Amino acid sequence: MVEKKVTIEQIQDELRSYLGEIEYLREQVSTIDATIADLRLVDATLTYIKEKGEGKSIYIPLGGGISIKGKIENPNDVIMDIGGGIIVGATIDEAKENIERRINALMNLRLALLRKIEEDTRKVNELLKKIQSMETKERLKNRGKA
Repeated sequence: MVEKKVTIEQIQDELRSYLGEIEYLREQVSTIDATIADLRLVDATLTYIKEKGEGKSIYIPLGGGISIKGKIENPNDVIMDIGGGIIVGATIDEAKENIERRINALMNLRLALLRKIEEDTRKVNELLKKIQSMETKERLKNRGKA
């Protein structure tokens, strides 16, 4: 069987590919971290509203940085999106359970991405060693010709 000779340039291309993937995965982890932080803020807000919300005046965001003043009449009457644009009524406890499930799913995805980053980083290190070895051999070969 003929062994295919791999060039330094081919290894460098593979290295660039892994580095690009690692960067993309890190961006995904950052997005997940931001989403988890938002969900935890919503969870904390729901906890506060459950404990102290009835009769409280609040500002309700409408979008575009504009809010309107309102009063919480029934803090246990929550509307939540369960996916696909489907909105259902729920209690605060049901909404908090939904948030916890979403956080857990995101944490599992985050862990999988971090494992992939670790795997790709190992491959990058192996490729760097291979390039170093090939460059050293090339220098020794060129010295022998001189």
